[in-house]
Amino acid sequence: MLNLFQHLIKSNGYETLKRVQGDKTTIVTQSLEGEGVGELRTMNVQMIISGVGGQGVLLLTRIFSEIAIREGYPMIGSEDHGMSQRGGSVITYLKIGDFNSPLVKRGNADILLSLEKNEAYKTLHFLKPSTNGQNGGLCFINAPDPHYMEKHIRDYLKEKGIEVYVFGADQIATEMGSVQSANIALIGFASAHPRFPFSPEKLRQSIESVSPPKFREVSLKIFDKGFTEGRRWMRP
Repeated sequence: MLNLFQHLIKSNGYETLKRVQGDKTTIVTQSLEGEGVGELRTMNVQMIISGVGGQGVLLLTRIFSEIAIREGYPMIGSEDHGMSQRGGSVITYLKIGDFNSPLVKRGNADILLSLEKNEAYKTLHFLKPSTNGQNGGLCFINAPDPHYMEKHIRDYLKEKGIEVYVFGADQIATEMGSVQSANIALIGFASAHPRFPFSPEKLRQSIESVSPPKFREVSLKIFDKGFTEGRRWMRP
């Protein structure tokens, strides 16, 4: 079993390390000087990204991680991708802000992005409920039928103050000629929500940074389409 830290990148006074242990990968971003960077440390977000192998869960992890590194936010995360090459479950735990453990506990996630509807069911329990006047978690699911979720589950989540949006990201990506980019369409859609913690501008910049040159233009177009659809759905 492999168990080591690998240096990845130094940026904005931070160093990012990766530890691989079996099927789990842990990513840690730490300050090189032992100090934060003032107001940039104010973000505290816990995220779950789920799907199956080949859907681009790890690409979304790179996109959000790139924003954290570029902006100077501390970041820690873990990727559990077991049999991902055979279409098995893939889940990423990502914490941006002042955290010590990489795993997101049940009832603590601010954001759930699920690229596959059945994987969404497996990870809904991570979302935090609304308590003490604070908003509950946000859930964005890629599925062709916006009403696929069983009514009693939807009602339970609504009762807990958790917002759920089911969006046909696959259809958008297919219509725009890049079927593998449903993940980009989904985060474009999610970024239209006023409580989504990453602005469309920063996400576009990150997509441009991490995407291979031949996919960059279409990825940005798909992101913009997803954002437009999100604005239409979530219009106040």
